[in-house]
Amino acid sequence: MSWITIKLSIQAFWAWLRKNWKVTALAIWSAVIWLISRRDSKAAIELMEANKESYEEQIRSLKKQRSVEREKVEELHLKYREALVKIEEKYSKKEKDLSLKQKSKIKKIIKQAKEDPDEINKKIENLFGFTHIS
Repeated sequence: MSWITIKLSIQAFWAWLRKNWKVTALAIWSAVIWLISRRDSKAAIELMEANKESYEEQIRSLKKQRSVEREKVEELHLKYREALVKIEEKYSKKEKDLSLKQKSKIKKIIKQAKEDPDEINKKIENLFGFTHIS
């Protein structure tokens, strides 16, 4: 190609460009918008993926905490039941012991009162805080 052919081609292109400048400007504008939006969409997609991973990690963490809390609640409930059984056993034993002591005191009162019903009633009333209604 010669220099003249190149020069004529450039002049022809320049003439076409001046006549169709709107089409050219629209094409350039469309290319710029496409490049900008493409770059922004990639960033938005990456941001959404990062958020998704963060949320999934938070969900896993919350599930793990809930599991640990459930285990603690079950452990505390078991300890509560064990403590309740021990308390009931101690109460039962103390009640038996107290009942035996009370019986022995009543027997002692009866022996000391020598079968006097009024004397027996008075001593039992004083010992246990009962009142006898005749």
